[in-house]
Amino acid sequence: MQNIMRTNHKLSTYDHISQFNRPLIRWVGGKRLIVPKLLDLLPKTFGTYFEPMIGSGALFFSLRPKRAVLGDINPELINFYKVIKDNHDGFYRAVQKLRASKRNYYTMRVSKPVSPLGKAVRFFYLIRLSWNGLYRVNRDGEFNVPFGGRCPEDLIAIQVILNAADALRKARLVGGDFEKTTAIARAGDLVYLDPPYPKGAVADNGFDRYHKTKFTLDEHKRLFAHARRLANRGVYVLLTEAPTERIIGLYDGEFNIQLVKSQSLIAADCEFRGSVNEAVITSYKVIESIQE
Repeated sequence: MQNIMRTNHKLSTYDHISQFNRPLIRWVGGKRLIVPKLLDLLPKTFGTYFEPMIGSGALFFSLRPKRAVLGDINPELINFYKVIKDNHDGFYRAVQKLRASKRNYYTMRVSKPVSPLGKAVRFFYLIRLSWNGLYRVNRDGEFNVPFGGRCPEDLIAIQVILNAADALRKARLVGGDFEKTTAIARAGDLVYLDPPYPKGAVADNGFDRYHKTKFTLDEHKRLFAHARRLANRGVYVLLTEAPTERIIGLYDGEFNIQLVKSQSLIAADCEFRGSVNEAVITSYKVIESIQE
């Protein structure tokens, strides 16, 4: 695999991560808390940035690459980002008309808008006000998270939308499986893979459910096989994974693995939202040294 020499001095590309260069939504398993570590572990240079399991896009919005291909199997999520990219003014105007309340939440939850804008507004409103900001659907693909009890006066700041729209303007958004999204990745490109998995859980399955189908252990094995194919053709591959024995064992010996501290943010009782380990896996070696 590739060898990359790095120091702990951040590149100028990463120096201006403001409060507005943040995800638009909360997302279970989002990497906002470990983004600084991920930025330090990137190759010094790379071509197109691929993120086929975009989720909240914490790394993408912090990095703001010049060229990107973003995808997800969740059509509601991809539609949301497409609306932010192409119709952020309309989205903001629509959200400004809404008020946060338990009654409005459940009315919105049973609604079935048909326009891309209507779907995006519903998606955002439900995640913004759901319990723990959780997105979960049942086997029929129906959103089923209860109201979280928060009633913020402002649902989102206009500057956050504008900055996100600017970052997304440089990206191509596609729906579908991770293999399809990264099929065109070439040597020197960077692919970041962040599959569903439960932070701090002992199970090897993904969190239930971002999509009507689960991301099972067999899917993790398929992800590993694809990551290996990408690496073998010279693509830089970065993954975040569950630090469980069966999953880590897939990559051990072929990829570089290190554990980083994060925090589990999903629990009914705040007392159980403690520090957890997550595995950061790279197809290339990162040698960090201290720059005086």
